[in-house]
Amino acid sequence: MAQTGLALIGAGNIAQSIHLPILTKLPNAILLAICDRNLSKAKALAEKYNIPHVCRSIEELLQIDGVQAVDICTSTDAHYESTIACAEGGLDILVEKPLARTVAEARQIAKAVAENNVKLMVGMNHRFRPDTVMLKNQIEQGQLGNVYYVKAGWLKPRSSDGKWIAQQEKSGGGVLLDLGVVMIDMLMYIFGYGKEVRSVSASTFYHHTRSVEDVAVATINFTDDTVASIETSWSLMRPDDLYYCNVYGKKGSAYVNPFKVVRQEEGGFSTFAVENTTRSKVSQYTKSYESEIKHFVNAVQDLIPVVSTGEEAIRTLSIIDALYASAAERCEVRL
Repeated sequence: MAQTGLALIGAGNIAQSIHLPILTKLPNAILLAICDRNLSKAKALAEKYNIPHVCRSIEELLQIDGVQAVDICTSTDAHYESTIACAEGGLDILVEKPLARTVAEARQIAKAVAENNVKLMVGMNHRFRPDTVMLKNQIEQGQLGNVYYVKAGWLKPRSSDGKWIAQQEKSGGGVLLDLGVVMIDMLMYIFGYGKEVRSVSASTFYHHTRSVEDVAVATINFTDDTVASIETSWSLMRPDDLYYCNVYGKKGSAYVNPFKVVRQEEGGFSTFAVENTTRSKVSQYTKSYESEIKHFVNAVQDLIPVVSTGEEAIRTLSIIDALYASAAERCEVRL
C-alpha cells in the first residue's frame, strides 16, 4: 500500500486531542514531522508518537525529505502565511476551519493553491457525520419535496483551546466565525452549493467577550425564496450543548442529531428515525474527523476528488462578511 508522507503544523488542543491520534494510525500515510513555534512541546509530542522530525518553521519543514502534504492546525491568524508557504513549497494542504480570517485572505490562499497546482481541503468534519450525509441524500433524492425553510444552530461553551479564539486580530471574529462557519457550510453543503444567497441579516451580542461576539443570530434569504435561520453561541445559558439542523420541505422534514425524517402521508404522518445505540456523541465527533482525514489522504493519492474546497470556503466567508456588516449597520445586506 502506498503511503503519503504527512506533516502536522500546529500542536494545540485540536491537534493533540483529534488529529495526532488519527494521523499516526492511518494505514496509507506516515506522519514524518511536527512543526510548532513551541519547539519543546513539539518535541514532547514527537517522542510520544514516534514522529521522526521536529521543526519550528515551515522553511525547515520544506527541507524534510518525503513530506508530500500537511495538516494545518494552527490558530486562524497563522493560516494565511502557513497555507501559502506550503502551497509554494508544492505540498497538498488540509487546513482546519475557517480557511482564513477574511475573504481577502481566503482568495489569496486559493490563488496560491491554483498557481502551484496543489490540493487544498478545508477541515469541515461535520460533512462526514452520518446524519449529515443522510440529510443531504434525502434532499437530493427529493424525499422532502421543495425545501423552503432551514433552522440550524450550535450552542456550546467557548473552546478552551487558548485565549486566541476571543482575540479579533488572531481569530478574525467570534462565535459567528468559529461555529457559524460550520452551520453555514452545512447549509450550503446539503444544497450542493447550488443555491445563491440574495440577502442576509444578523444580530450579534457581546456578553462575556470584548473584541468579538459570543452570540450571533442570523437569517439568510436565497434567491429561490428559501429561508434559513441560524443561531450560534458561546454564552447562552443551557444545561448542555445543542447542535441541530432542521430542514422543512413541502413533502416532509428532516433533522440531524439525532437523524429523523417526518413525511406527510394520506391520513397523517410517518416518521423514520435512525437509533444509534453503539456510538456516543464523542465517538461520532471523533469518527467524523477520522473520515475527513482519510478522505484528504485518499484525495492526495488521486483516489477521490477533494471536497470542502477553497472556492466553497470563499463563498461561506463572503456570507459571514455580509452578516457582520448587517450586524454592524443594523440592516439587511444584499449580496
